[in-house]
Amino acid sequence: MHVTQCDRRALVFAVEELKPFKGWSQGSFCVRLSARACDCGVFQSFYFSCHHALAACATVSVEWAKYVHPVYMQEPMFEVYKIEFSPIPDKKL
Repeated sequence: MHVTQCDRRALVFAVEELKPFKGWSQGSFCVRLSARACDCGVFQSFYFSCHHALAACATVSVEWAKYVHPVYMQEPMFEVYKIEFSPIPDKKL
């Protein structure tokens, strides 16, 4: 895949697939980094950069990690386990 068009100010890119993508007949995907969206739907559905968005980031040397939702980062995961969990009572006792 490669980026065929880019607007660095608006962070909008056209990324062309070199082979079919998961049954899509569309060979080109519009990636809007500022909106965290891509025509493939993965970026906005999972809040995680699809490979089209990664290609766009690489083209303009933008750090891809800032487009990943915080829920996927380590810190929020560690915060969950800071809380003390109460044991589930055994109903047999």
